[in-house]
Amino acid sequence: MPYRIAIASDDGEYVNQHFGKTDSFLIYEISDEGVVFVEDREIKANSSSEKKEILLAEQLRDCKAVFVTKIGMTASRYLYQQDIKSFQVDFSLNHILNVLVKNERQRRIKIL
Repeated sequence: MPYRIAIASDDGEYVNQHFGKTDSFLIYEISDEGVVFVEDREIKANSSSEKKEILLAEQLRDCKAVFVTKIGMTASRYLYQQDIKSFQVDFSLNHILNVLVKNERQRRIKIL
């Protein structure tokens, strides 16, 4: 079953953005057939907003996971309550996407 992920990247090659400081997320759909780029989703939230994690989660509600370099505990907990898992990683997008597609094709237990 296809699912979507959000990746915080400003160069399209590496996860290199903090959850609360990124201006956009790259959205991908993962299935056993491969990866489809969906969009570069601009984030519409005032960076000084006390409720930024709520606004971000609302804008990512169609995603099952978020990949970032850093995320605070409050934001991570809030995403988890919305059934969105967050991962702090230092990987290339290519590596993440390949692992997720491989797991999907092999019907392995998913991280999502």
